[in-house]
Amino acid sequence: MGALIQILTNSIGSLLLGIMITAVGVGLMFYLIKSWHKNRQFTLLSYILGGIAFCFIAFHAIIICGAVTIKCYGNELETLVNSYVSDISNTVTFSQEDTQKVLDRLACDLPIVGYYASYADFSGHTPDDLASSMNGEMQRFMNKYIFRHLFWAFLFVLAGAFGIIKTMEVAKIKHKSNSRTKSRSHFYDE
Repeated sequence: MGALIQILTNSIGSLLLGIMITAVGVGLMFYLIKSWHKNRQFTLLSYILGGIAFCFIAFHAIIICGAVTIKCYGNELETLVNSYVSDISNTVTFSQEDTQKVLDRLACDLPIVGYYASYADFSGHTPDDLASSMNGEMQRFMNKYIFRHLFWAFLFVLAGAFGIIKTMEVAKIKHKSNSRTKSRSHFYDE
């Protein structure tokens, strides 16, 4: 039950933070576009494209927030792995099957980590360096994962901004009509 609560808490936190970051980012995008194109105005299609871009960007922002959460579990991961292998002699070298068993046990205790890592091959490591090696590999994997999703989010920002700019129309300048004042003055002049 604790694992489910941990997953739900982290998921809801990542969801809310990702949506909040995206809302601020898309709002800033609209503000910057408007400040650069003062003589143009947004159309309904501009707002629809902004909403679509928001959905795609929010997806990646939520995933990035989740990956950052995973990175924060590095110390806990090391502590758990060290507790799993504390009874094993330091002269023992692990095989792939042994490290897979450690990862499977870790996935039970930290299910959010197990969601991202399902395969472990740390053969040749000893109990002294297994935890730090697993944490280091997780950190590298999460960095690549975050970078990949940042790249896609940036592409969606560019595509959204380009689409919004293309759907904007030139603002119609409203001139005050003098015909009303002329007709009144003409009426009174008679």
